Amino acid sequence: MANYVSVDLGYGYVKAISSSTGKRIVFPSLVGIGHERTVSSNIDGIHKQADDLNNIHIVYDNKGEWFVGELAQQESTSVSRIFERERFEHDYTHILLNVAIQLVTEGSSEPVYLSTGLPLDFYKSQAKDFQRSIVGVQPKIEWKSGPLKGLKMQTVIEKALVFPQAVSAVYAALVNHDGKVIYPQYMKEGRLIALIDVGFRTTDFVVVEMGQNNAFKPIARLSGTVDAGIVNLYDDIMTHFKTEADGADLQERYINRILRDYEISYRGKTIDFKDTIENSKKAIVASIVDRLKKVWKEEADLFDAIFLAGGGGELIEHYIQPHFNGRLIKIQESQFANAIGYLRLGKAVFESYQQKKAQ
Repeated sequence: MANYVSVDLGYGYVKAISSSTGKRIVFPSLVGIGHERTVSSNIDGIHKQADDLNNIHIVYDNKGEWFVGELAQQESTSVSRIFERERFEHDYTHILLNVAIQLVTEGSSEPVYLSTGLPLDFYKSQAKDFQRSIVGVQPKIEWKSGPLKGLKMQTVIEKALVFPQAVSAVYAALVNHDGKVIYPQYMKEGRLIALIDVGFRTTDFVVVEMGQNNAFKPIARLSGTVDAGIVNLYDDIMTHFKTEADGADLQERYINRILRDYEISYRGKTIDFKDTIENSKKAIVASIVDRLKKVWKEEADLFDAIFLAGGGGELIEHYIQPHFNGRLIKIQESQFANAIGYLRLGKAVFESYQQKKAQ
């Protein structure tokens, strides 16, 4: 059976799905320099966490040790996200990609048919180069800890497709995993469907026009990327902490706790973040809406549906809904919207290719 895999390499989180195993995973898009962890490894053994998704320690391409995801955030003295414009050239991109593939395929040696994507503003200029860079035999990964601890594997990517982000999420919003239409009222020819995909660093927006046989095409002049996302909220939280904690820096791993509790203790003093979080979310929404108003103008009133996707969509839904008269439809699995879209679109293309090849 063909091994169809989709990977959404977000700035904040990596999301991946395999059609053959049915497995899906999500972990922070973080890579850090690895090192031996004698003490922490023993602790992991006691708590039986050495095979946990939060404990990924690998040797990549026989060249060095790396912590990936949550472990990079917890243990590495040098941890990075990939914010470069041309991410496909960065080694960390390929580390994240291959770790994700091996996790969802559970160590299978079968060739992979990969579907992934790029932000709309980068897609046209980078898609072909990115596609070329990920096809073929991949560097070997030795799993020192994590879900595949003890394995040494080399993924083979037989074929790869690179889709535009947000456009793929539209497909996930309109069609379920069985290929059945979720919103038949929006599938008529000429209908206009918009989607706002709020990510970690950027927000993609796209408008598509429905055609015949449930096909659709993006409208380029109404689609694009806003340079605003949840990273702005992270920055505001860190700045507020630094101000209240006499210049001390806040490690990123505490931010999810602050977003949940709206406070944290520092030297016995409770630092309140409620106003900071609320004001930051409003500022992010203002940036997104300001750009959309300039691009969409009055045409937004004629859209038949507007979907909200992305992990960031869940965080700002309450604040962005009023700007669209409460019309936004949040995709049920919003964080996985692109990964789901990549998988469904990619599987259809790959199966068609294989059928033609067999004839």
